[in-house]
Amino acid sequence: MISGGCSGSRPEGPDATSGASTENEEEKGSGSLSPEGKILVVFFSRKGENYNVGKVNPGNTAMMANHIIGLTQADSFEIIPVTPYPESYDETLSVATNEKNSGARPSFEGEVPDMEDYGTVLIGSPIWWAEPPMIMHTFCEACPELGSKVIIPFGSHEGSGISSLTSMLKEYYPKARFMESFAMRGTETRKSSAKDKIKEWLEDCKILH
Repeated sequence: MISGGCSGSRPEGPDATSGASTENEEEKGSGSLSPEGKILVVFFSRKGENYNVGKVNPGNTAMMANHIIGLTQADSFEIIPVTPYPESYDETLSVATNEKNSGARPSFEGEVPDMEDYGTVLIGSPIWWAEPPMIMHTFCEACPELGSKVIIPFGSHEGSGISSLTSMLKEYYPKARFMESFAMRGTETRKSSAKDKIKEWLEDCKILH
């Protein structure tokens, strides 16, 4: 079900959710864990007209991922839909609503890197209507081997935080080891302070020293 509008704006949809949250949310993982082995950054992000930020390229979660990749020099894999979402916010709202209601599994381009090469995987996603987009389910179902990894969730939202992403990943990978997640509002990802906040989080995760 689509959340109601905000301050008289259009209905909330992609990159917009209802619920209270701080602008930067961190969900605590196991404090005793440390990243292991080679690091891979996996993310899905939507460019085009986004809630509260206008037309953007790259998308909000991609902004975060780009900072992470630049700071860590990690390998990366972007989840790119075979059928791109429309540039228009309202058209994407309709497409994504249908995907959610039908339990769709949108296809993505390319082949996922060989997970045997990695010990730690950072997984990034926006949150739409308090849940990750359906394409994140497609990715998780294509990568059962992630259950043996250290997983670190991150992503963008407009009110609900990203605890739903962590919950979804834990359902798919109950034996994985989870570290502290990190989230930012879409508007925050484009501020000059974003990189410093992400750097601090990566230092707390012992990815950066």
